[in-house]
Amino acid sequence: MSMDLAVKTYRYDPHYFEAGIGPVAKAVKVAAVDIPAHAPVVLNSDGKLALIAATTTGEGDSAKTTVTTTGIYGVVPDSIRADEEGPVWLTGEYFADSLALPEGVTVVDVEVPLRNIGIFLK
Repeated sequence: MSMDLAVKTYRYDPHYFEAGIGPVAKAVKVAAVDIPAHAPVVLNSDGKLALIAATTTGEGDSAKTTVTTTGIYGVVPDSIRADEEGPVWLTGEYFADSLALPEGVTVVDVEVPLRNIGIFLK
């Protein structure tokens, strides 16, 4: 694994992702799959980061989507490639419309599980 030592320029845009200012609890974990920036993540049985799962059963008007948030862990600020380490924000306040949610998952599906671990959506 090589390190990127290029000079980076960062800016704070309060209407982009982070909605609050203040201390945020952080961790570093390995991703089981490619994870896009701003995605809520769960820990799989191996202790690696994975995306929230949404499964659809039935067809047409009788289709029903079930979202599994078991093991919800936090939100990633940047994209992480499979089998690489990346940061995870474990607490904080974020704009709901900036979350990268898998197909079939809505903000309503993740709002309460995230709140239960200290992540609040605006």
